[in-house]
Amino acid sequence: MSKSADQWIQLASGARREGRNTLSPKEIEAILSAYGIDMAKGAFSRPNLEEVLGAAGAIGFPVVLKLISQDLLHKSDAGVVRLNINNEEEVGRAYHEIVKNKERANPAAKIEGFLVQQMIRNGHEVIVGLGTDATFGKIIMFGMGGIFVEILRDVAIRKIPITRSDAQDMIEEIKGYRILRGARGGDSANFELIRKILMAVSRLGEEVGEITEMDLNPVIVSSREAVVADARIIVGRSRNGK
Repeated sequence: MSKSADQWIQLASGARREGRNTLSPKEIEAILSAYGIDMAKGAFSRPNLEEVLGAAGAIGFPVVLKLISQDLLHKSDAGVVRLNINNEEEVGRAYHEIVKNKERANPAAKIEGFLVQQMIRNGHEVIVGLGTDATFGKIIMFGMGGIFVEILRDVAIRKIPITRSDAQDMIEEIKGYRILRGARGGDSANFELIRKILMAVSRLGEEVGEITEMDLNPVIVSSREAVVADARIIVGRSRNGK
């Protein structure tokens, strides 16, 4: 077990004591960073347009704007995410549209703040996930990410923990492997970085039993980097039932 695993077990347990079954964006960023998984550069702000504008300016355009609310798990479906924001005028427009969409989707949803993130345009979109199977226990999943998850359902699954060889087999098993290799002259994904993320997620799922489900989608992978653009972590009872 990594030295900091106890810290993340306590964090997940604390969320449950507060009546939450999901971790906040700040908590997710902290735990992923501890396991060597990079997230897109971002900044959190209160629900205040002036602060959001300041965060966007500090990160540099283009940016992504996301509303933070424990009451809205499927943010894209609720219309509270905006991509490819290129200037301050577009930030203001996106901010007001998101607030209106939140009211339409769930008027009672509490706005905890906003996340402003760097918009990453170049790279392949993949998904890495953790789940809990009634028979096999903790499982890890890899496949083509973004919109392709629901359309193609092209994924590979293994029981954790996995080895480096298992990680490579998962990558090569999906039909999208040829795309990741750089089909028709496209850039190849950095497979070493994908393997690194798969191994890290496997270790995280094994060490922090309170995590029952996790989706890193999309993870944007180019020849140089692999960056998580969006993540969700659900916590429940640990494996020992505590």
